Amino acid sequence: MIERGIITKIKPFLETNDILLFYGARQVGKTTLMKIIQERYLTKKSFFFDLENKAYLELCNQNPDIFLKYLKSYFGWDGQEEIVLFIDEIQYLDSPTNFLKYLYDNYPMLKLIVSGSSTLEIRGKLGDSLVGRLIKFEIFPLSFQEFLLFKDQPNLAKLVGTPIDLQLINDQINFFYQEYIRFWAYPKVVLAKTPEIKKEYLKQIYTTYVEKDIKDIGKIRELEKFNLLIKLLAHQTGNLVNLSEISNTINITTQTLNERLFLLEHTFVIKLLTPFSSNLRGELTKMPKVFFIDNGLRNACDKGFDFLEGKSFENSFFNYIQNGYKAEKLNFYRTQDKKEIDFIIDWIPYEVKLAYNGKSLTALNFFTQKYQQQGTVITLQKPENSKHTVLFPREV
Repeated sequence: MIERGIITKIKPFLETNDILLFYGARQVGKTTLMKIIQERYLTKKSFFFDLENKAYLELCNQNPDIFLKYLKSYFGWDGQEEIVLFIDEIQYLDSPTNFLKYLYDNYPMLKLIVSGSSTLEIRGKLGDSLVGRLIKFEIFPLSFQEFLLFKDQPNLAKLVGTPIDLQLINDQINFFYQEYIRFWAYPKVVLAKTPEIKKEYLKQIYTTYVEKDIKDIGKIRELEKFNLLIKLLAHQTGNLVNLSEISNTINITTQTLNERLFLLEHTFVIKLLTPFSSNLRGELTKMPKVFFIDNGLRNACDKGFDFLEGKSFENSFFNYIQNGYKAEKLNFYRTQDKKEIDFIIDWIPYEVKLAYNGKSLTALNFFTQKYQQQGTVITLQKPENSKHTVLFPREV
């Protein structure tokens, strides 16, 4: 099992009494992360409960004291020894708040590490009474550096994010980055040996996660329209979300569309990006752009995996930002006369071009002059001359 970079952020909290919550989409590696921690970073005894196992779910849904008796009877816990409990898919519990709070408040020798796959279910079931007791870690698909490690390329992984010759990066990493764009970064997909297996895994993830789990969470009856919405959003990646236009196309109300977008955003399928503005109210009233959390899933919903396109490349850079760089402020830029910049990251403008010939970029020039910020072009092809900083995609 290959370690994830987020473990460095988690390790300091393994010795505190905080409840640790790992949350994120299915298949991003939450369970594997928990097992790595269990096997490599603990000196105390630990026990793992997967709540997709109905027997464990029924056990934990009973009075917590019955669960504790089970620990004593079947695992030989003496009731005093410090132990670590891993509970996978905590959102399946009827009342996870009461369960966790009771154990935390009454049994300080128990360290609780739990996971969940839906912010909607977690938000609905983990109440305010856990504030001050709970530390949250969002788990994303693999970063590009982690992807290279999974591809057994540790030397290339070391180059990611370093100020070395950019053409060297192009020569050595471009091949892998193009695979990264096409199939993206679910660990199981990355480790698959052939494109055919990767495609099948992504189709199954879509079917089980989007068509089944999310449908059930949102109590969606018109599955055909819901699937059409996802495919439409995939095709419009990086574009403005025009609610009226989309609702007319799918034949649903604007209110229903807003509910569906909220559902998809809080089940780790899409992310809506607001426009840059010095006026927060302006950001909230203008149309957002849509991106997918996983580019492979986005490709599966749109035109497939067999060719590279600008939308997919732009979405891959958004995934970069989400995963490898925690921006304090992330937006896009668009003026009333339609000057547009793909991303503004903490006031720094980034224009994403699959192929860039070094020609002047009107919107980027306008922004850099107005705000006195150096513009940056992200591209797979390095031009010979450019007035802006030009980078091969890397950890930002």
